Amino acid sequence: MRLLTTAVLFTIATGAILIAWDSNRSNSPAVASAVTEAEHQSLLGLRVTTRKQQLDVRWDHDLVARLQSSKGLMKITEGEMTKLIPLDSRDLQDGSVSYAPLTNDVRVRFEVTLADGTLVTESARVVAVP
Repeated sequence: MRLLTTAVLFTIATGAILIAWDSNRSNSPAVASAVTEAEHQSLLGLRVTTRKQQLDVRWDHDLVARLQSSKGLMKITEGEMTKLIPLDSRDLQDGSVSYAPLTNDVRVRFEVTLADGTLVTESARVVAVP
């Protein structure tokens, strides 16, 4: 009986500690700021989606406009082949490029050149395109 009482008290104490620890962790500003930072890591808002035998490459044209970039470059790599697609300011405002992949492994690199010459890049990889 004494052993049973000790086990019950230990279980209750452990549960209370875990609940208190979890509630402190979820209310912690460090956790909230980590989530916020993760949401804002994408400077260009690059998204690649697949459709039947086509990739749609999109970016946030508003973000790109705020960066005051006048030119960009889309590099699409499949195996040893790389296709370069130069983008002017009008293309950057459109916010998308469509591409018909030849293989099931495609790498997309989106580069934007800022007014001061700084290069901002994002990349994505799509495997097993339907």
